[in-house]
Amino acid sequence: MVLNNTDALLKSLTILVTSNGHAISRFGAQVVVMGKFLDATFPHLTATQCAEITKSFRHGIEDTMSLMDDIPLPAEYHSSLLEQTNNLLNALDRKSKAHG
Repeated sequence: MVLNNTDALLKSLTILVTSNGHAISRFGAQVVVMGKFLDATFPHLTATQCAEITKSFRHGIEDTMSLMDDIPLPAEYHSSLLEQTNNLLNALDRKSKAHG
């Protein structure tokens, strides 16, 4: 009986690890595509476009953060969200100033 329980537990863990691996792979692919999209579009933005995107992006991030108020998420999630947000806002600011 113990061996059957151990086998079932190992099978469940294997399924979980495989499922999580696939989810991480899909997420990684999405990040690569979005990064390449930003790399391709960023050089073509005007100062006005940068300002409009900044405003819209800030609004979207604020909306997202307000939705997360009631959801407990790890500190790493929050710090990464803020880091990536600030990186994009700083890049938009630099790009806007390069035109001005």
